[in-house]
Amino acid sequence: MKIKVEVTDSELESMSCDSLEEFEEQLRHQLDNGVVTDDGGVGADWMSKYQLEIFKV
Repeated sequence: MKIKVEVTDSELESMSCDSLEEFEEQLRHQLDNGVVTDDGGVGADWMSKYQLEIFKV
């Protein structure tokens, strides 16, 4: 699975991220650990492997 994200400088600022790398780290953490299923599983338990591409627009 490929996940593509477009983010602006103002969006990064509103999320208190100083760089794309910091945003990517936080997003990966949310995808892997913060997405919880109804039965308590986390994203890493049910998502297929993914490739994350982040672009500044």
